[in-house]
This record gives sequence, C-alpha cells and structure tokens, in this order.
Amino acid sequence: MTVPTAGSRPALLNALINDCGLPRENIIIVTTRRGVELPEGVVVLEDFGPRNIQRWWNAGIREAESRGATAVAVVNDDISLNPATLAALQASLEQTGAAIASPTRPEFRPGLHKRPLVPYEPRLWGSLWVLRLNSGLRPDDRYVWWYGDNDLDIRARKHHGGVVLVPVDYEHLHPGEGTAASPELQQQADTDAQRFEQQYARLLRRSRSLIRWRQRLGLGRKEPRGPQ
Repeated sequence: MTVPTAGSRPALLNALINDCGLPRENIIIVTTRRGVELPEGVVVLEDFGPRNIQRWWNAGIREAESRGATAVAVVNDDISLNPATLAALQASLEQTGAAIASPTRPEFRPGLHKRPLVPYEPRLWGSLWVLRLNSGLRPDDRYVWWYGDNDLDIRARKHHGGVVLVPVDYEHLHPGEGTAASPELQQQADTDAQRFEQQYARLLRRSRSLIRWRQRLGLGRKEPRGPQ
C-alpha cells in the first residue's frame, strides 16, 4: 500500500496503517511536507517538490515494485477501512485479470468493467484502488491534481484489462475538502479539466450527444462525471 500525505490528519493515517491488514514493511508513505511524524516500521519516501498527486502515486508504485510487489493499493490518507478491504480488492484483481480494482459505485454492478466507454461514466474511485503492476498501466503525471483517476479509468478499460468493482467496506471521510479550501488547487483542477477535455474530446463529445438523445426519449442519464 502507498499513501501520499502532508501529515494533516495523523490520527486517520495511523488508523489506516493499523487497520489495513498489511505488515508495516509493506506500507509506503510518501511524505509531501517536512516534519511529518509517522509510526515506526513503515517505508518512508520524501517528495517536497511541486504539488502533483500523480507523481506521488508513481513514486510509491515504483518503490513497491522495486520491493517485489505484484500489486499495490493506492490510498488517500483520509480513508477508513478494515483488514478485509484490501484483501478483497486484490483477490478480485487476480481472479479477473483487471488492471485496477476499486470499490463499487452505487450506480454500477460489481464485477469487471471494460467497454463500452460511451456514454463515459467513471468506474474508478480515485481515493482507493489497487493496481496490478504487470498490467503496464501507470498514472500520467501531466495531470497534477484532478482527473488523473478518470484518465486511469479510461486507459484501464480500453487497453489494460479493465476495472473490477468490488463491494468492500470503506469510507472516504473528507472528500474534496482540501481542494475546496484552496483557490490554488481549484485553479489547478480547472487546468487539469481542460487537459482532460482536450485529450478525450471525441469520447466526451459522443457521450454528451448520447446523453442528450436519451434525455429527449425520457431515458435521462447524468452528464459524464468528474473524478471523486
């Protein structure tokens, strides 16, 4: 498991480390601010460069791979889970051959999701996912703060074996709070949104066209959703 953190919620991070069911030598914490205090026994990487969550994810993923991991859980530092959560995600990853396992969304069935991508609706939860390392899929650090999980979701489903959704117990306790409190992060999220719109312009255009057609028929669907 790898977790980027600035150390702003130490109690939640400690609970995550204690409750994840992994030995501490299998936990990689990427600290993004100096002076973060962490429990003994975990692997600590320091990255005090410009803010980029995709780069932090990749740092933890590379470290896990260098230590012989075949899969790595990428987790926000404000997630609450139990020892069965990561085990169930990894088991489904191995059973299906998917590139990524993530908790179920209420609007989608559990199981393996690949195509169709139109209308586009993301399956992946960016706050908690498990990556199969030999899939070849990695985060794109051109997305600095937002939409990197949508990009992963699309590439996983199109080129790398899909996303498997698993009904697991977990809770994301403070979704979006840091972004909402920071004008700088909001501006970065807008910049990332522009990149996403440009990179996937045809997919999103076709998705919105299909959604409007369905709405005219009374089969309404929501607009393509942004990252969570």
